[in-house]
Amino acid sequence: MFGLLLPYLFAQSTGQQPGENTGTTIAPEIIESVSRGSEMMVNSFNEDWLNFSNGKAPVYTAVVAISIMIAIVLISWWSLGWYAKFSDEGFSSDVVNETIFPLLVILMLTNNGAMLASSCLALRNVTVTLNRNVLAITKNGVTLKEAIRITNLDQAFILATQTGLARCDTFSGVEKDQQGNITNKREQCRKETIEKARQDAIKVRTEKKLGSGSGSWNPWDIGGEAINNVVQGVVFMVLNGMEAAFQYILQLSFLLTAYVSPIFLVLSLLPVSSKAIYAWLSGWLALTLVLISYSIIVGMAASAIVNAPSTNPLLHQLIQAIFSPLLALAIGTGGGLSVFSAITGSSKFVLGKR
Repeated sequence: MFGLLLPYLFAQSTGQQPGENTGTTIAPEIIESVSRGSEMMVNSFNEDWLNFSNGKAPVYTAVVAISIMIAIVLISWWSLGWYAKFSDEGFSSDVVNETIFPLLVILMLTNNGAMLASSCLALRNVTVTLNRNVLAITKNGVTLKEAIRITNLDQAFILATQTGLARCDTFSGVEKDQQGNITNKREQCRKETIEKARQDAIKVRTEKKLGSGSGSWNPWDIGGEAINNVVQGVVFMVLNGMEAAFQYILQLSFLLTAYVSPIFLVLSLLPVSSKAIYAWLSGWLALTLVLISYSIIVGMAASAIVNAPSTNPLLHQLIQAIFSPLLALAIGTGGGLSVFSAITGSSKFVLGKR
């Protein structure tokens, strides 16, 4: 789908009809998507999180209602054992301690789970702030966030320039007109295309308030490259869509994890050594590690490309769409499982000591 839209996106930027290419300026939609990156995905869920925290999310209220019914059953069974222990020991420290978690569950689920929703929102804000702090790290004179934006913009412009240069190759070479003047339409087209690309890139960098790092791509470097612009255009848009889809799914995962938190909280009332809420916390931590790892990997790669520019428009897109998600998922999953094992192991140890 993205590949089919590529000619139309290029066409919209200069007003020509689909299939024509009279310039190299890329569509504003592409510029916006590649420059804002993950920030756009985070902001797209702001309204959902606001409804979630205000108790206006139908999914969350339904989950809370089910969780309350489960909690009533589990607390009823728990109260029988607690009463028997209270009859034997009175208000001993163990009897008092056992009441803390059930009371906490009741408190969290009252008022449609408002306190639990606020806690999840606080965790989300911590995750977003931590990720922004990571992207604000400076490497080679440019922050990771700016490096990602600069690299994405440059490679989008490189692809647009290559598309324009491919059109120039359809022109004839050296010609002599009726007055005997010698012209080279192909070379003239190439010069105009490259110069326009350079001016457009400078204009967008200025508008987006982006620096250039210690290096910047040179439009003349791609002047002699022969490329299949149709194939590269399709691949570029597919990879760009995959990268956006990964970030979208990642942000959606945070929201879904918050939605199911009441279930995990209530299931923690079961008389087992490992509480379900530990698995929930480990899952949230795993998603956080995936997000931060992805930002670091993509940012470091972009920082290197900014200072050693490449004229391959697919280089950073491959890193962002395929290799970085795979590595980030491996790191996040491994970290989450390790934390869960550590928590459950320590809880068993504490219970064993008692």
